[in-house]
Amino acid sequence: MNISLSIESFPLDSYTIQDMRQLLREFEEDYRGVLQEASWSQPNVRGFAVLAYTEDGRLIGFATSVDIVNLHHYEWSVLVHPEYRRMSIGSALADGIHHGHAQRQAYAQHAAFIENPDAEKFLQSLGYEPDFKEIQMAADALKEMALPEGFAILPFEGPIEELEPLLVSAFDEGILPVIAFNQAEEGREIWVMKKDGELVATATLVQEEGVLWLTAFAVDPSQQRKGYGKAFLLWSRYMAHVQGMEQIMLDVETANDALHVYQKAQFEPVQTIAYWTKQKA
Repeated sequence: MNISLSIESFPLDSYTIQDMRQLLREFEEDYRGVLQEASWSQPNVRGFAVLAYTEDGRLIGFATSVDIVNLHHYEWSVLVHPEYRRMSIGSALADGIHHGHAQRQAYAQHAAFIENPDAEKFLQSLGYEPDFKEIQMAADALKEMALPEGFAILPFEGPIEELEPLLVSAFDEGILPVIAFNQAEEGREIWVMKKDGELVATATLVQEEGVLWLTAFAVDPSQQRKGYGKAFLLWSRYMAHVQGMEQIMLDVETANDALHVYQKAQFEPVQTIAYWTKQKA
């Protein structure tokens, strides 16, 4: 059987996207997130796909890679039809991903795969090692929600420097380019929570494919364990309803000490994503 591989930059054409979505429907597991489906048709996203077609034009596998925040740090994943997994197509697609990264002068890369033993064996065979894991969580939209007295959540309209002390204390300085990207990118809304006028928390809301996502969520460490985080999360569920969404979703590292805060706001685990990095020679 002859298999042809090609590399296509985003945005992809509608026929290619149709083929990719058709292959996704062959699986019970939802791979849309790790394969960055929301980015395939976006002209302002730096990313590409590697496609494997049979000689009769059937798509039997593909890989995608996206520069998440335009810092030349790519996240990639791959999917192959179960009937063709013993033909080294996954390895060939991964080679295409690595070639695409070299062409684009990628500064760093992570492989993002839904956690399972087959994915582990595949990545180990490519010389990757585990880095960290994230739990993808979801909660239904809330039709009503009232903030406690003295609290307000407002769109952030000031200079990014106003958020830096809170963000660096909650994360580290690596979060700053992400927030700068969120502020500059259309469709990403930074919100801040204030208590009696004092900044206590922030998060960014992003609409993707009919789902509202919450990211870069941070509560001032000096103000934690007071219920502020839970209130912000419940408000985000209400915002999903306001924006006509049925759900809101987020990712949180499995090692995050604040995981219980999300659970208190009725966010439930959907799947665990394992992130892998290439072993150093």
